[in-house]
Amino acid sequence: MLTIQFRAKIVTIYYTDDTIAYRRIKIPSIARHLCDMNAFRRSRKFGAYANSDLFLAMVTRALKENGIANFLRMGALPEGVAVDESGFLAGVTITLPDR
Repeated sequence: MLTIQFRAKIVTIYYTDDTIAYRRIKIPSIARHLCDMNAFRRSRKFGAYANSDLFLAMVTRALKENGIANFLRMGALPEGVAVDESGFLAGVTITLPDR
């Protein structure tokens, strides 16, 4: 499983009448320390590029292909995204398919 893990704060967005519109998490810029590099090195798609400068651009493109943009809305999480809200910061795990 190709996984990317990070911790982030859940931000609540309000309407103008102070009712809750939705909650969201901002996805940080993807870096190698967020990725499970052992799994990415064994991947058919990413393996040859895991140690190159192209790797981060390929991962960012794969995220966008799977419907993961700059923010994650808590009510409508894309497939392959899991959020653990038990702590102060939410733990986010993104699993990419290895096609």
